[in-house]
Amino acid sequence: MSLHIVHFIGPISHGSACTVRNLCLQALQNGASEIELHMSTEGGNMTAGFALYYFLKSLPIPLTTHNIGSVESIGVVIFLAGQRRYACPGTRFLVHPLHWGFGSLVAADHSRVSEWRDCLDFDAERYARIFEDATKPAASGEDIRSHLFGGARIYDAEQALAAGIIHEAVQARLPECGPTSHWWNG
Repeated sequence: MSLHIVHFIGPISHGSACTVRNLCLQALQNGASEIELHMSTEGGNMTAGFALYYFLKSLPIPLTTHNIGSVESIGVVIFLAGQRRYACPGTRFLVHPLHWGFGSLVAADHSRVSEWRDCLDFDAERYARIFEDATKPAASGEDIRSHLFGGARIYDAEQALAAGIIHEAVQARLPECGPTSHWWNG
């Protein structure tokens, strides 16, 4: 077994999603038989986040995700790509209403505003379905839609375990020795 650990701390952007993707591809090319993604993120760009989620789900080897600080917003979706999911005690997850930034946009017509609303609704439903699919075995069966359209929800590690976001609350540990490779962003 050749374990490769990708360490990611930072916001989700097109650039950071490409970095994580490229690190995973390098790990595969270097003979990885398993990848762990140790992550802490405040979230960020939804388009990049969903793309990274679907990329991680396509990996031909097992993926384990580990919350090593805080996993927020679209970062929760990325985290849920792991077949096995862990969180260090004392960490948190944040689910909150989705939003977009409009950059330098100074004007929009009714049609464009309606399109953006429809896209936000679509992404919220996509987020909720991913959450439901990943947490299905949990006894709580929590519907997060109210948190995607209304008040935010913070899960500590114990609450994340009860909700099925994680499989265990355990401190991340790096292997003492052996065929482990480490990859990091930035």
